[in-house]
Amino acid sequence: MPLKDPSQYLFFLRAMTSSDAKRMWRAAIKEHWQNQCVYCGSSDNLTLDHVQPKTKGGHDTTNNVVPACLACNQSKGSSHWLSWWVGQETFSLDNFSKVLAWTTT
Repeated sequence: MPLKDPSQYLFFLRAMTSSDAKRMWRAAIKEHWQNQCVYCGSSDNLTLDHVQPKTKGGHDTTNNVVPACLACNQSKGSSHWLSWWVGQETFSLDNFSKVLAWTTT
């Protein structure tokens, strides 16, 4: 839901709980990627994956989080995203370019 007026932001800052804000943030990331796993294209069991795992210094920032199906997220684990992904049958140069652009903004 795009906000058009600055007063809407102020309203949401006052009225929204942190769990509501987190839910909206997660939904916005999934919507940006058309509710599909960036690694395989599945829309089943979507989770959010930290491109750079938190265990390796990754942060909870928008440009470090992408939608991933549960199977891809679990398979990737704390591996480096690119070294893991290029070994998968679902690797796509087109999606690679999109993820790379997303993480470098």
